[in-house]
Amino acid sequence: MKMQRILPFSLSIILLSLSVACSSPLKSDLPADQVYRLAPQVSTVSPRLDVNLYLPGVEVSPALDTTRITLVKEQLQQDFIANSRWPDELSGYLHAVMLDALSRSGAFQSVSSQMLGAGKHYKLLLRVSAFQAEYPPQGKGSAAVVLGMEAILVRVQDQRVLGQQRYDIRKDNIPVSTSKIVGVMNQALEEMLVSLMADLRKHFPLSADNHR
Repeated sequence: MKMQRILPFSLSIILLSLSVACSSPLKSDLPADQVYRLAPQVSTVSPRLDVNLYLPGVEVSPALDTTRITLVKEQLQQDFIANSRWPDELSGYLHAVMLDALSRSGAFQSVSSQMLGAGKHYKLLLRVSAFQAEYPPQGKGSAAVVLGMEAILVRVQDQRVLGQQRYDIRKDNIPVSTSKIVGVMNQALEEMLVSLMADLRKHFPLSADNHR
């Protein structure tokens, strides 16, 4: 008789415990990812050119096109910086960053991911082959940052290629720190933008005359 009274009570305790466990959110002991962003500074360029610049997207090497920040170790081993990521997959994120930077420069009548209105339209094709950190052998020493990008300028009216440029930037002697590495990646992107802007304007020598 005593066993009959104890068993229902014990069973109710077990069921109550399971109910509480199921209603509680699961907690992970893993550290949360830190999200890093790029914000390259650009100088305002004048005079503004009578040009509509169309940037349909940024093509990124499949090995790099992830939200995680790519890391290359010795013997060409690819990895990712632990607990660190971009706000979006690299192709989409760099597209947004480049659109914003080119627009803020004030160098063009418009900068967009779509063709806008009438006027002179030029398409800018960007291909990223490298945008990663490199760690020293066995993790001893300093890190490096590598940026490789190709830019092709096309006149939309007749699909003529007006120019093609390759940009390769390498930064060495960086402390093995994610925040410092991302800071140098941002700096490399700024330097590439300065060169890109200068090269783009070489193809529009007569456009500025329209505003004089």
